[in-house]
Amino acid sequence: MIRELTLSGVTAFLRETHLDFADGINIIAGGNDTGKSHLMRIMYALCRWVERSQRRDFPEKWAEEYRLRRYLLHSFAAQQLSSLVSRRAGDVPACVRAAFCGEKAPSGAVDIAFQFSSRTEDDLSILSMPQRFLQERALFIPSRDVLTLFPCYVQVGKRYPDLLDGATWDLCRALETENNAEPSEAMQRVLKLIRTVVQGKIQRGGGSRFLMRRGKEEPLEMSLIAEGFKRVGTLGLLIENGSLRAGDTLFWDEPEMNLNTAQLPLLCGIMLGLCEAGVQMILTTQSLFLLRELMIHLTRSSYSQLSRRFIGLHAGAGLFGSVQVQQGESADDLGPLESLQAEMEQADRYLSMPTPAPHAE
Repeated sequence: MIRELTLSGVTAFLRETHLDFADGINIIAGGNDTGKSHLMRIMYALCRWVERSQRRDFPEKWAEEYRLRRYLLHSFAAQQLSSLVSRRAGDVPACVRAAFCGEKAPSGAVDIAFQFSSRTEDDLSILSMPQRFLQERALFIPSRDVLTLFPCYVQVGKRYPDLLDGATWDLCRALETENNAEPSEAMQRVLKLIRTVVQGKIQRGGGSRFLMRRGKEEPLEMSLIAEGFKRVGTLGLLIENGSLRAGDTLFWDEPEMNLNTAQLPLLCGIMLGLCEAGVQMILTTQSLFLLRELMIHLTRSSYSQLSRRFIGLHAGAGLFGSVQVQQGESADDLGPLESLQAEMEQADRYLSMPTPAPHAE
């Protein structure tokens, strides 16, 4: 799980920006071009880098620098590391510091600091190495549908790995996992909510395809299923095959996308249920309804012990403005976000509309 992240000179984060994360649910809200997706992909790349499952020992520092560089480039599907340096930073290097924790890793044991420059394509230097790697893993559910084009993504990932971003390719490999282990009781409750939302169960079919089964009806192909259902169903598949477990971190980019508003209370139950099962949830959103629904859920006594963090990203003012961050344990700590205020203002304008006169018969 990620605990802290400090950025400076990275994409939209020109000035030093520090963020704290809870081991429960973390909500990142902001308008377009405030760096939400960039922030998620940087954290995902770092989480993947510190996974012990991919390391048998500690090689030389230069080898770790090469591996970290590859994860960052792959996460963004970028060709040059210099592309991630803020265009307004000039010759000042981009700096990143992060702190992680795991079941068998004491505080401070998995801290990393590194920097890279816009001068050369491959200039990355690790300033502080972690003392150990972690057993836990991270998964990323992108804003796009993966299940419908799953066979195509797999072929592209195998033949042209540089064309497919790392998060999507990792998700495809996780969906291919075969594990018959029974999910925990907490995860079973989440699965029940997922099947309520998607009105059925998504499962593997023949030829690397996925199908939707609803009762005794004939299975439906993914191209016939609503977009929002497919992304929620993807989460169910990851739980069922054991790819997502307690202690892991799940990044979910705008989970409310393409879902009927009436489904969002159930979606909140799914996300908070995952947190109760031991998963660290980090999500982005632009939905005022989802934020309010999460706050309603979090006021319930059953979630009183669940840690939470609300992070608001605000576009900087002026030509050389950097994204500003406001954060806390309540949606009120997000600050005035343009996209959310637009929804509230529209509600006020709608309620203030004059009542139309009845039509004469």
